[in-house]
Amino acid sequence: RYLRTLYLGLQSRWQSERRRRHFYWRMMFESADISMLRLLETFLKSAPQLVLQLSIMVQQHSVEPLQGLSASASLLSLAWMIASYQKVLRDSREDKMPMSYKGAVVQILWHLFTIAARAIAFALFASVFQLYFGIFIVTHWCIMTFWIIQGETDFCMSKWEEIIYNMVVGIIYIFCWFNVKEGRSRYRMGIYYVITLSENAALTALWFLYYDREAVSDFDALILVCVVSSSFALGIFFMFIYYCLLHPNGPMFGPPSGGCIFQEAPAPPADAVTSPPRSLPRTTCAEREAAP
Repeated sequence: RYLRTLYLGLQSRWQSERRRRHFYWRMMFESADISMLRLLETFLKSAPQLVLQLSIMVQQHSVEPLQGLSASASLLSLAWMIASYQKVLRDSREDKMPMSYKGAVVQILWHLFTIAARAIAFALFASVFQLYFGIFIVTHWCIMTFWIIQGETDFCMSKWEEIIYNMVVGIIYIFCWFNVKEGRSRYRMGIYYVITLSENAALTALWFLYYDREAVSDFDALILVCVVSSSFALGIFFMFIYYCLLHPNGPMFGPPSGGCIFQEAPAPPADAVTSPPRSLPRTTCAEREAAP
């Protein structure tokens, strides 16, 4: 897929003016598909690895340099991929305003701190309640998957593929918010973060009540509790910065700007590929091969 994207990008430069737009949109479709695959891969691999590394650190009461580097890389990759996918998705749609690089950086910080708080709360709870942690994760995943299915997403070609996709996205919802439906999302996102805040507080409080006081001092325990709460608060702060100042559609509390890059869209050539109509587009064969 990377090689195909590079090939289409070169074709968009080398072809005649009439064909450049055609290859450009095919390149953007491929790039959006690559970003989605990388996003799913990251949350299926790096997210469990992050919780495992943090849990080992809490149980051993020490941090090896390589452990810290591995956990930091996993955390950064999760935040990076969420912001990267959102930016590429907007760039691949002609009816959406593109995300600025400032907005992408703030979005990285938003997800970095919220995922960090989530992962640390998981690691603290798992270090004391291994069995109950597994039950909690499965329960949360089932609830989130059902919620996503109820939202009636439209990403895959068949119903069963869509259900499998929703199940995978439910894994992302264990760690952070991910918009899967077109339209206003502030109420759904607000509900999600209220649930996340409640779960983080409950998990951290249970750990604080039952942690090994011979191995961990009360001062260190308080520091960990403060890290979880302050990290989540910083993440929500950057979220408000993004939506109030840097969202492509304009400030949250201000008048929305136009959703299209061009006020009056130019008519594309007959064989040009137009941008997909959905927030999470399924790239059909006809769209890929530029059917008129």
